[in-house]
Amino acid sequence: MDEELDYLWETLGLEITADLWPERDKIHPTLRPAITVVQAKYRRASFLIMRMSWHAGLPDLKRIQASLVELSGMPTVISEAHLEQRQRERLQQQRIPFICPGVQAYLPFMDEEYWSGKPNKHVKVYDPHEWAQLAD
Repeated sequence: MDEELDYLWETLGLEITADLWPERDKIHPTLRPAITVVQAKYRRASFLIMRMSWHAGLPDLKRIQASLVELSGMPTVISEAHLEQRQRERLQQQRIPFICPGVQAYLPFMDEEYWSGKPNKHVKVYDPHEWAQLAD
């Protein structure tokens, strides 16, 4: 997960700490060898970052991400370096957080969206009134 944390720090200025998720044994035994899950902390927010050991398709990523959210009760961020623009757009429409190192990080639970083309700049920052006006 160093690549993701380096991207978030060097490009976007987000100082996030992370360690292996202590409740990793909750993950189904057949999936455990194929996934890396870390518990990250930014300011006072805790969340998980998941990365598959193979290039998984978007439906698989979304399914596994949803199960980790259910298991942990925390927001779970998909980390995938090979997401195409249309896939990133689809994840954004569904408000599923992701990191595509070197390209984009979408972290809606922090009410922010980051693009690497604009270091230390927030592309979108929503206040609670704007979130209330967004259609799901």
